[in-house]
Amino acid sequence: MYYLFLIFSIFISTNLLALESSDVLDTKILKVYDKNILVLDRGLEDAIFKKDHIKITSRNGFIARGICIKASLLTSHWKIYRVVRPELISKDTLYKMRSINQSEMPKEVKVFSNIDFSKYFNNYGDKDIKKELKLQEKRIAEYDLPEKVELTKAFKGKKQSQLDQFIDKAFEPNKFKADIGRTYVNIFASPFTWQTRYNQKEHHYGATIFNRGEKYLYEINAVEAQKEILDPITGEGYKSKSTYYDFTFTINKLNDYISIFAFAAKNKEKIGETYYPYDHTQFGPLGLTLHLWDKDPKDNYLELSYIPVFDNFSYNDPNTLTTDDIVEREGIRHRIRLRYRNNIFQNAFHQLDILYSKYNVVNESEVKIEDTKTNIVNTFSYHMGNDFYTDYKIDYEKDELRAEIYDISQDNLTQTIRFRYEFDI
Repeated sequence: MYYLFLIFSIFISTNLLALESSDVLDTKILKVYDKNILVLDRGLEDAIFKKDHIKITSRNGFIARGICIKASLLTSHWKIYRVVRPELISKDTLYKMRSINQSEMPKEVKVFSNIDFSKYFNNYGDKDIKKELKLQEKRIAEYDLPEKVELTKAFKGKKQSQLDQFIDKAFEPNKFKADIGRTYVNIFASPFTWQTRYNQKEHHYGATIFNRGEKYLYEINAVEAQKEILDPITGEGYKSKSTYYDFTFTINKLNDYISIFAFAAKNKEKIGETYYPYDHTQFGPLGLTLHLWDKDPKDNYLELSYIPVFDNFSYNDPNTLTTDDIVEREGIRHRIRLRYRNNIFQNAFHQLDILYSKYNVVNESEVKIEDTKTNIVNTFSYHMGNDFYTDYKIDYEKDELRAEIYDISQDNLTQTIRFRYEFDI
């Protein structure tokens, strides 16, 4: 009788507040049945009702759509009628369920809301009902009506220092292990590249290793480029080779708007007998990212980041052009980056990446040239299927230091066609 009264009370109080189109709830998958039926840890107490219509997303983007075919106090059963990325469905992942009750269901799946799927999953008996009630009482005891406030999880959290609370939220060993294991590799090559700085031909190749975790993200890039530069006046040719490596580690979404990250990079380039740079090392232990817009964390987002990096840069003295006269400088470079990505249409994507970095000298005894470097990269990508992609990149670079040292144009525009193959390991 108590159970019926509780269910009736929840139904009356929440039916008027049923899942709205703007509602987004965190959820976990408790069980997977045949016929694409999932059990989620959200139920009547979260205003979930039979015939509700949702889409399920994660950090990696849109995963599936479903219709609620059964709702109990703490759980709900969903018939999934569209699965975009089945490999991302896991009991160890925290998802977001987004109401799309305002969206029209496809005619061919409307019938699901009226079919009895009970034969595909276990019905709850008295024992299960009692278990749900105990869980409900436990929630109330810990968060709403505790007998001893000092014993509750919420109170214990408040007693922690801000540093301890940050550490508890930022570092979760089990989540770290699960996220790091979802590793992917991109292998790419560019047979066509054009630049405006020189009459230059170039081809480059490389690889990216990254993961698609929910909270912990990393990315490693390695690129090698080989160039041939022709002097437009003398016709003399120079060969160039450059290498570039970088590493980024991110603790994603400490809240809905903020992530933190670390960054490191190293590159080297030789043009003829000139090294620019002979060695360039950057390291930033802590940066901040603001998530300004996040419709889909994988393909539709806008974010702004800032990180100060220790910048160690060395190059050839232009008067001698020998490795015996390497000029060095150390300082701090302030990297401000704006990234915008959107899904233009099916299988086609656009990404705008703007990087502005201002250099400040720290040691006054070193070279005192303070400069800014600006990169604006527009990338248009098309997914050809079977994990193959084509990219067209337009990269504008403004390098004040190069112009100051070698008395050449600080502006350069590069156009690149690149082919890449992505796979998981």
